[in-house]
Amino acid sequence: MPLFDHIPLPIYIFQDNSFKYVNRQLVDLTGFPGPELLQMNVWDLVHPEDRPLLMERATQRMTGNNIPPSYEFRALNRYGEVLHLRGYFSLITFAQRPAILGQLLDITRERNLLEELRRAEARLRDIFENVNDIIYLHDLEGRFLALNPALTRYTGFLPDELAGREISSFLHPQVKHLLGQYLKEITEKGEARGLMRGLTKEGREIFWEYHSVLFKGKNPFVRGIARDVTEQVHMGRKLKDYMRLLEEKNRELVRINEQLLAAKEKLEKMARTDFLTGLGNRLAFQEALEKESSRSMRCHQPCSLLMIDVTNFKIINDNLGHPAGDRALKRIAKLIQQSCRRYDLCFRIGGDEFAVILPCTGEEGAREVADRLRKRIAGEAITPGFPLPVCLSIGVATLGQGREISDHEELIRLADTRMYQEKCRQKAAAS
Repeated sequence: MPLFDHIPLPIYIFQDNSFKYVNRQLVDLTGFPGPELLQMNVWDLVHPEDRPLLMERATQRMTGNNIPPSYEFRALNRYGEVLHLRGYFSLITFAQRPAILGQLLDITRERNLLEELRRAEARLRDIFENVNDIIYLHDLEGRFLALNPALTRYTGFLPDELAGREISSFLHPQVKHLLGQYLKEITEKGEARGLMRGLTKEGREIFWEYHSVLFKGKNPFVRGIARDVTEQVHMGRKLKDYMRLLEEKNRELVRINEQLLAAKEKLEKMARTDFLTGLGNRLAFQEALEKESSRSMRCHQPCSLLMIDVTNFKIINDNLGHPAGDRALKRIAKLIQQSCRRYDLCFRIGGDEFAVILPCTGEEGAREVADRLRKRIAGEAITPGFPLPVCLSIGVATLGQGREISDHEELIRLADTRMYQEKCRQKAAAS
């Protein structure tokens, strides 16, 4: 089934607890040679904790039961490393008997990043729940949004008793008029610090030293930290040491918040970026093509697609090794990007396959870009000293000219078919 070798996802056919077919992407994913995979028990590759569920679902699927077509599970590669995978499964007929066709998507990097994000959130939650000082959140109108359990230790109020109520309900009657001044300072300066006089649930006078910071955005809010300094006020002690501690704690909260935001941005970017070349990945390609196709049909402007396959790349990998293959892919990606226009969109969609979206470009213009790419790659020493040249097989398809293509999925299929046809012509010419 050579066609499956050109699909960027790992694919296999499962029957009788063994693989009947595996493509080269599955070989790369697991680290096991193809012949060894075909001799293995499939379940040896599945994480022991996930094995019973997958065996049960495979049995039910083979007997025709209605089983979810896609789910996540863990697997083990040749080196014992845990892989997080999303599988897409369908029942087929192979050798006149039921079999399962499986496609896998490696989501290990995304899972690890999510775990990193969860740990950071857990650290922040631990600080919020266990710090000795009161941490509070309120809106710009002075209503509490959240308070930590330290509130109860000092005031007798439960956090839920004050959530949604105005800050003034917590203040001493003689200073309630200062709330407006405090909110104005927060709004204008972005932060406020000082001494506040309040009351406990039993009506006892209490003094707080606070530091509040405004967090701007779509839904702005104020986050701050407060420390009971009643004893120091009554005794006339200096508050410098406590201010230093308050500032340190607030900086820690700000730092953790920045780490969470940075981790989220990093996760979103990595989910759409090919880690080797820096180009957009298949997910980014699908999103961009759907967006540009919709714009093309809405504005009655053409949109072209180039599907690109690197000829002789497998031979480079087999003879020079994966590091050399990676260097070649990075070089090819850079040349493709340099040869395209600034508004063209370049992607690596898997293995040795690339794609270029050409907005507002008809078929003639797209073929000019394709010719320019072929010449640029042919004129470069991608793998110096290697006897076989590196060249590109490019399939061109255009949306918005004629009636041959109706949507972005048909655009992909046509460009893919033309790329494969050109690759076959190149092989025939070389033989």
